[in-house]
Amino acid sequence: MSKVGGSGKGLSYSNRQRPEILPPIPRHRFQKSGNKEVYETKITEDAYVMRVDMPGCSALSFIYRVEEGKNVHFSAHEPDMPEYGHDGRKYEGTVVCNPLAFEVKEAKAEFVDGVMWLTIPKIPRTEEPRIMSLGTEKMLKVKLTSDMFR
Repeated sequence: MSKVGGSGKGLSYSNRQRPEILPPIPRHRFQKSGNKEVYETKITEDAYVMRVDMPGCSALSFIYRVEEGKNVHFSAHEPDMPEYGHDGRKYEGTVVCNPLAFEVKEAKAEFVDGVMWLTIPKIPRTEEPRIMSLGTEKMLKVKLTSDMFR
């Protein structure tokens, strides 16, 4: 089909097909596969796992610490390169977890090839969660009539 004319507020097509919708441009044009997000979090059966990309940073600059039993702070920096006019990027963040659900003091972090992997183990449950149900004796019976809405 072709569309000609219009109010000038849209695209006009004449004697050609409508162009296909292009996929979104990836955040890093040199990345060919894998998750394109800067960070990713997952909660597994045993732990909370977080992956953070910090390109250009070395393992020597990576620092993490646990504070107050519920916060994990991390940071890393890229080296300065004055010959290229580059000051180096600096990365830092904080993960706040529920201390009743996660053993934050046991948090472990690894830094491999510019990627931080943070693992915070869950506190094992010894009891199953209770399922609450309302019996029929606690149900409320209401009768609606048309008189109530006048």
